[in-house]
Amino acid sequence: MTTPSIAQISPRYDLLTRTLHWIFAIGILYATAVGYGLHIMPAGPLHDFLSRLNMSLATVLILLYPVRSGWRLLRTNPAPPQGLSPQEYRPARLVQTLLYSIILAVLVSGYLMVPDGYHLFGLLPIPTPFAKGPATEAFFLLHRISCATLAALIGLHLLGVLVHTVLRPIGLLKRML
Repeated sequence: MTTPSIAQISPRYDLLTRTLHWIFAIGILYATAVGYGLHIMPAGPLHDFLSRLNMSLATVLILLYPVRSGWRLLRTNPAPPQGLSPQEYRPARLVQTLLYSIILAVLVSGYLMVPDGYHLFGLLPIPTPFAKGPATEAFFLLHRISCATLAALIGLHLLGVLVHTVLRPIGLLKRML
């Protein structure tokens, strides 16, 4: 008699996956709100503080990204939720893969667009490779496009969660709680 794997016992994702998911979810939602808010906020101490905090939190996500993406490749996924057809499951997995790719693009372009470095939480200097100029402007454009794409993908992700939690409940959200 064989012992069932964790994926067969529990439809939930493992603790590390769930923890990293919610760290990234909170970080990305915060960074998105603040990032777009900074464009309409007047220059001043609050603007500067939020900008530095945004860069610092993004740095934490940059450090966690290899752990999250590496673990995604190594972990055993729970079986697809019952009630989710292959026609629904495949696009959902595609959106997840695109989310990982776009998150990487947002994080890398965000780092590379910052001229002359910054201080992590006001303490540790973090060098960046470029002075203000064409390179930082190009990465800023890539960052804006990546952020808009990420927001659209998150919208699709949340729509799928909403549909499969409220309209056609299949326990989807419970897998990540």
